[in-house]
Amino acid sequence: MPCVLYFTRTDLSDRYNTTVQNPIDESVLLPKASLAQGSENQHRTFTPLQPNELSFEEGFPVAIDAEFVSLNQEEAEIRSDGTRTTVKPSQMSVARTTCIRGTGPMQGIPFIDDYISTQEQVVDYLTKFSGIKPGDLDVMISSKHITTLKTTYLKLKYLVNRGVIFIGHGLKKDFRVINLQVPSNQIMDTAILFSLPKQRLASLKFLAWYFLKLNIQSETHDSIEDARTALMLYEKYLELSDNGNDKTLWKSTLKELYEQGRKLNWKIPETEPNQ
Repeated sequence: MPCVLYFTRTDLSDRYNTTVQNPIDESVLLPKASLAQGSENQHRTFTPLQPNELSFEEGFPVAIDAEFVSLNQEEAEIRSDGTRTTVKPSQMSVARTTCIRGTGPMQGIPFIDDYISTQEQVVDYLTKFSGIKPGDLDVMISSKHITTLKTTYLKLKYLVNRGVIFIGHGLKKDFRVINLQVPSNQIMDTAILFSLPKQRLASLKFLAWYFLKLNIQSETHDSIEDARTALMLYEKYLELSDNGNDKTLWKSTLKELYEQGRKLNWKIPETEPNQ
């Protein structure tokens, strides 16, 4: 078994400062100009953090959502027995990341809404599911707040290091594609909170309709809407479960959700008016 053996001086900490310094500081969250050439015509969709907001306390709730585009198509083959096998999965790239204040006077207002420029060719913007349109990521013509992947990654990494609680729907996949390691105790995933063991996961759209009486994602996805909805669902979870303390009551609530979901085949009735 491979191993590493090393020796240190017993008085090392007395002779040298061995404190590990975090190289990422709050300056990464300070507002920066968009990379878009037409940034003077930009419609800003977020409110940057104020100086008194920069020092996040551990446990501060932050609602998050990310949208992705495809850099190459999935390659598959049909075998002689008729089964389909994936030869090469599609490669996804993060295209938009939104973070929303989860508490305080500006609760529900985004402080990050970054569209992320990529040097690689996008083969599918997945607009129906991502809300990203051709041109949104083009620095020459976009009216969005465009950044680099590194810039956005440093913001998220700083939030992780500060110990914030990320609230969102289906965050496991989002963090995997972004390549961001987040401790499990810093994640409140509404897809998991609103699920029963060994049962299917309910969509954000269905949960919003059932618990919040909202009809979201009517035409396409929007990361601000999705993050804000996840935050509202988390608050509803706290309300209906006595801040997570009454597990019996919450399990009963989930059973009612699943009964209704099965009746409707987990689809919102088409006759339901927009809220």
